[in-house]
Amino acid sequence: MSTLAERLAAAAVGTRWADIPAEVVAKAKLCTLDQLGVVLAAWPEASTQALWAHVQEMGVGEPQATVIGSGRRASVAHATLLNAAMGHSLELEDHHSHSRSLNHPGVCSIPPALAMGEWRRAAGRDVLRAIVLGYEVGSRLSRAIPYPGFFNFERGFHETSVLGPFSAATVTAALDGLDAGRLAHAFGLAGSLAAGSTEFKANGAFSKRLQVGAAAERGVLAARLAARGFTGPLTVFEGKHGFFNAYALEGNYDLGPVLARWGIDWELPHIQFKPFGCAGVLHSAVTAASLAYERCRPAPEAIAGVTVHTSRKLIEEYAEPLAARRRPRHSVEAQFSLPYSVAVMLVTGRALVEEFTPRWFEDPAVLGVAAKVDVAVDPEIDRDWPKKDPTRLTLRLVDGRVVEVRTEQAKGEAAMPVTEAEVLEKFRRLVEPALGREAAQRAVDLVLRLETLADLSDLMALFRGAAR
Repeated sequence: MSTLAERLAAAAVGTRWADIPAEVVAKAKLCTLDQLGVVLAAWPEASTQALWAHVQEMGVGEPQATVIGSGRRASVAHATLLNAAMGHSLELEDHHSHSRSLNHPGVCSIPPALAMGEWRRAAGRDVLRAIVLGYEVGSRLSRAIPYPGFFNFERGFHETSVLGPFSAATVTAALDGLDAGRLAHAFGLAGSLAAGSTEFKANGAFSKRLQVGAAAERGVLAARLAARGFTGPLTVFEGKHGFFNAYALEGNYDLGPVLARWGIDWELPHIQFKPFGCAGVLHSAVTAASLAYERCRPAPEAIAGVTVHTSRKLIEEYAEPLAARRRPRHSVEAQFSLPYSVAVMLVTGRALVEEFTPRWFEDPAVLGVAAKVDVAVDPEIDRDWPKKDPTRLTLRLVDGRVVEVRTEQAKGEAAMPVTEAEVLEKFRRLVEPALGREAAQRAVDLVLRLETLADLSDLMALFRGAAR
């Protein structure tokens, strides 16, 4: 009897371009555009510059693929590492709906697809097919865990990092033309290379960014080695010492959904875009803060107090200890702080990139409001979180008024989607400072007709020319 790795590989390899619905292709193009913008905007980050300096010192390798923002090409492995790490640095890349998982399959699918595609001079539609398959495999493996957030919160493994190698291996195999047998071995190798911890929250460390970049790079490695006959365990998923028994423990997973309704129930329609530059699980609270801001536009000094009613787990992970969470010291701490993220939205009405830099997390007005943000467990919300993700926010004003806001989900979820127009606006805001308006529009035009391009050379030249 064949293993799950063999059956999953056969399903991926057997999925042709003609099998992919037009709406899935359209979503993949929007995800690609969104990812390109997020990656370029992260080029100035200190973590990016440290990683790029390291790569240059060790040797960038053959000039095969663009390191976005650098003005240079590097090896496919190094370009994937850098671009995926940047893609995860601003907490702005797309992710699986929290009703299904907390995985971000795109950041380990799109960077390797662009790097491999540029190197192989692959046609645009082949790159898109690879991206769709990367999302499909990564998202379906996430769904083997019935409780969203289990990896991140109960086991301490960063879901995107430990599942990312499987997406990246799928993408690489698709663009290298691997058969199902070789891809199954690549899955086995990816399982051996999977790693990533959520301990970064203890001190706002950059490790979260690195482990996602490494996950994408390791997936490329797994597939490239499998192409050369390097073998991996074919029982990587269901084996006694396989991925799920080791990472999730027996009894906490169900492999049935991984292949259920393959080619019918596609995963990309369940991918949501992020309008705010903070942890995705904070988006419901920030959405509530945004609604309160729009309702009364309070001056910071007019705010007497704020209470965010949410789940116990969210409070434990993102609001405790409360005094420290109210005063983030680094950008990562700001991105993962419930009281700060709510406060900066109430003060500025925005929460994209700049709002998670010292310009704002050292601002007295923002810190003053953050000091007034309290949290409370709502038993109803706690019961179903994060499959259901409402937030109730109470804003008390100095003049005695009380503003009550409840949102049933975060902005970006299916009932409150980030629209295509909003994705395009986000992209322009992120890239125009580096590319200029004309080149930014050219990038939009190229990505939105990606399936017609003979190769990626014109598109990647735009982002190679964006060196700052």
